[in-house]
Amino acid sequence: MRHFVLIYFLFLSVCTFGQEVERRLILFGDAGETNSKQTFLIDKANHLQLPGKTTVFYMGDNIYPSGMGLTPPESEETAAILRSQFEGFRKEDVPVYFLAGNHDWDHTGEEGLAKVQAQEAYLKSFNDPGLQFVPQAGTLGPFRIAISEHVLALVYDSEYWLFPHHPESIAEEQDKFMTTLAELANQNKDKALLLISHHPMASFGDHNLRFGWRDHLFPLTKLWRPLYVPLPGLGSLYPIFRKTAFKSPEDLPHPQYQDLIQRIEQAVSEHPRVVFLAGHDHGLQYILKGKNRQIVSGSGAKTSSIRKNKNLKYRYEKQGFAVLDCLDNNDLKLTFYIDSPKDSLTKSFETVLDFENTK
Repeated sequence: MRHFVLIYFLFLSVCTFGQEVERRLILFGDAGETNSKQTFLIDKANHLQLPGKTTVFYMGDNIYPSGMGLTPPESEETAAILRSQFEGFRKEDVPVYFLAGNHDWDHTGEEGLAKVQAQEAYLKSFNDPGLQFVPQAGTLGPFRIAISEHVLALVYDSEYWLFPHHPESIAEEQDKFMTTLAELANQNKDKALLLISHHPMASFGDHNLRFGWRDHLFPLTKLWRPLYVPLPGLGSLYPIFRKTAFKSPEDLPHPQYQDLIQRIEQAVSEHPRVVFLAGHDHGLQYILKGKNRQIVSGSGAKTSSIRKNKNLKYRYEKQGFAVLDCLDNNDLKLTFYIDSPKDSLTKSFETVLDFENTK
C-alpha cells in the first residue's frame, strides 16, 4: 500500500510538472492549545512556505477552552497560545489571518463578543499589517481577500450566525450577508471562489452526530484516545443525550446550522468553482458534495473520529494541516500533511481539485 501511495504521488508530480505555484495557502484549524504536535506541525508548516507567495489561515478555535482571557493572568496565558501560532510565520514575513470559532466566542458563552474583540485587539496591538483578525470582531462579513488574479477568498464568521447570546435579532444582517455573498459570487465567476469559515458545510466528524461502535463501547476515548475501557450500555448514553437533550447549534443536524448551510449553498449555487475551507471537526477531510468541494483542516491541536462516507475522499483522525496551492494554469492543488511516523512530517494525500465531477 505504501508503494502504491508513493507511485501515485510521483504520477501526480509528473502531471503537474512545469506548473508553477502562484500562491500557497497554509490552512490550520482548531490549533488553540499548545502541545508537542501543535508546535511541531506549525514549525514544519513554516518550512513549506514559499517566500512572497504564502498566506496562513487559522480557521477558528484559536484559543482553548474559552477564548481570550479578559483579565490577568488568563489574558497573558491565552496571549501566549495565540503567539505560538503566528510568531514563526511573521518572522519570515508570511501574512497570517485569524478567524473566530465557537471556542473563541467564550465557547458560545455570554462573554463571547467581548472575547473575540479582545483577541482582535491583541493582534492589532502589534501594529502589523501582515497579522489580521477577519472579519472584524463581532461582524458576519464577508471579508474579501484577493489571493491571486484567478482566486478570490471570502472570509466570514460562521459563529456569529450560530451564537446564542446576541442582544437582538441578527436577521437583517444575515439577509444582507447572503445578498452580498450572492453578488460577489456572480461577479467573480471567472475566479475560483474560496469560502473560509470555522464551520464546514459538510463534515463526517463528531459534529455530524454520527457515532460508531467505539463511541458506544469505549466512550472514554473521547477524553483520551488510548483509554479503551469498555462501558457497554453506559457508553451509549452520551450519543443519545447529544442527539436529544443536549442539541447544539454547533452540530450540523441542528436547524440553525442547517439554515446556514442551505442559504450559503444557495447564494453560491451558480458559481462553477467553489471551495469551502473550515475547521471545527478535529481531523482532516476532503469531501466532494455535488459541485462543491469541502476541505476540513481542524486538527491543529485536537483529534476526533471521522466516519466513512462515499463523498469523503480523504480522512485522517489525528493532527495535521492542509496546503492549497493556486497553480499558474488556474488549477488548485490540495495537500494534507500529517505527523506520521512520529516527529516526521509526511505528505499523506495530494490531489488537483476536479470541478467537472459533480456526482
